[in-house]
Amino acid sequence: MASALLAACGGTPDGVIDSCKSGLELPPGVSTDILFVIDNSGSMASKQARVMAELESFVSALVEGPVANDFQVGVVTTGVTMHAALCDPEQAPYLYRYEKESGRLQPAKDERGAAIEGPRVLAWNDPDFVENFRGLIAQGTKGSGQEMGLEAMRLALSEPLVSATGPGGNAGILRPGSRLLVVIVSDEDDCSDPTGKALVLRPPCPPDLVCSSDAQCEEGAYCLADGDHRICMPNACDTAEGRARLEPVERYVDFLRGLDDGTGKGRKRETFLAVIGSVALEAPHDPERCMAGSPDEPEGVAVRYREAVRLMGESGYVDSICNESYGTALRQIAGMVSAPHVLELPQAPLDGRLLQVDVRRTSGETQRCRVGDGFSYEPATATSRARVTLEGACRLQHGDQIELRLICAG
Repeated sequence: MASALLAACGGTPDGVIDSCKSGLELPPGVSTDILFVIDNSGSMASKQARVMAELESFVSALVEGPVANDFQVGVVTTGVTMHAALCDPEQAPYLYRYEKESGRLQPAKDERGAAIEGPRVLAWNDPDFVENFRGLIAQGTKGSGQEMGLEAMRLALSEPLVSATGPGGNAGILRPGSRLLVVIVSDEDDCSDPTGKALVLRPPCPPDLVCSSDAQCEEGAYCLADGDHRICMPNACDTAEGRARLEPVERYVDFLRGLDDGTGKGRKRETFLAVIGSVALEAPHDPERCMAGSPDEPEGVAVRYREAVRLMGESGYVDSICNESYGTALRQIAGMVSAPHVLELPQAPLDGRLLQVDVRRTSGETQRCRVGDGFSYEPATATSRARVTLEGACRLQHGDQIELRLICAG
């Protein structure tokens, strides 16, 4: 990343650019906090393995970015509660609470699923980072059948967990001023219900409906393998009525985008959301139960996750869990945070509208950006520097160089 040149035009107060020859350097690095939310239900063994197989690609993309990236990672599961019923109509539904999960940072697990002693937040410069990262991803397949990825995210990043120290606490996962990347990996849709009892999950009960495709099943039911045949498996989370009972997706996106940056300056944290979920292989923005009928098929459709990504705009990404390899997806996700998009200016221009940003691409093309057309500008305050947030076509890509200038008369 090239140095940035800013210029101004004449006598100005302290802290404001006062010479057309004033030069400034871009920040030498960024810090990024990464939270993986891993589905640990019964169908996830092969999907967790695909993430683990491509972690070196993910880490390399972060390390090889245009600026130094001080990143760290932690992992939680999608388990919070599960409200389920048996086939006996006289038995009341039961509520199972996953107290040791529920947004709590998880330890690494061995092949038997036993916890391995070690840090629950991994720093990028740990000499065994990739190996330990794989251990954190391997959360097993004995978790909740009601996957609450968005609720687990909220719990992990909220009080009391986010400040709690010791086992069961998440202190240290959010650092002051760091960006936040949340990565959710699940083969079912989000079924977040903070109340725990908004809907009831019911098993397939006699007479089972034998099927050969989803089209033969009722809304919210999928034609899944059950021994040597396939039956319609109901999922209350995937019906229109069920989704209406869940916590609105908008509230989770508002929560994520509203996180304070922890510096005490009253500014919001820069946040990103990525999902590897049950969406179409060729058109990941279309919810679809990809690979239906295969041995590795997902068991739901990512309607709510896709909506969350859509609401995040340029800070959201979705790809299909049915890909044979997650290498491309993980590199794309790393690319979201490999370059800085929010730039603090040690000196502020008199008027942000005079600021011009030129982004030089590796192709040789120059993208010229101004306030409202490529970036937004926040003036300096008594406690914080002015800053530019690059947007749209002006967002940085790997290998880009950037110049910041003031348009000076004469």
